[in-house]
Amino acid sequence: MALKKPKLSDYFINDKLDLDRIIDDFTPYIRTIIKNMSGNYFSYEDKEEILSDTFFILWKNRFYNILALDAYLTGIAKNIIREKFKKKNITYNLSDFENTIKYYDEIELFSEKRERLNNLKISYKSLNDLDFKILSMYYYYSKSIKEISVELNITESNVKTRLFRIRKKLRKELKSKEEI
Repeated sequence: MALKKPKLSDYFINDKLDLDRIIDDFTPYIRTIIKNMSGNYFSYEDKEEILSDTFFILWKNRFYNILALDAYLTGIAKNIIREKFKKKNITYNLSDFENTIKYYDEIELFSEKRERLNNLKISYKSLNDLDFKILSMYYYYSKSIKEISVELNITESNVKTRLFRIRKKLRKELKSKEEI
């Protein structure tokens, strides 16, 4: 049985991001990435600084509509490590890091996912304000249909119908963009 990957929406309490829980859950993961990428080039203190800077950047950016939190944190940590290498004038070969990438064939899948996300963002712009609110509340803020109907002062059946039509519209737009 596969483990469930945590979504960013799992880390919200009363519409506020629970950064402490993210730090608790992702510290071992980010530490492993830092250890694998930096090897013996950095001291323990440098590695801890990279770790704390990674979470600080997440907090500072307040970019909370992240779809893959683990990938986002990984990207931050890798960028900080690269900057530290530059500051310390340490040169390294990319071959030193080949073993840190576990799945080479996932690079193409990642590229496809990024393109789909870009297409999805473009499609969001075509939604009217109410539809965009409903979609955001349902998917990004994990609100129930009942909560949405109360907050927007519309019936539950109207929310369900709109969600159905929004998904159908987005699916159609994405399919047409993928065919191009």
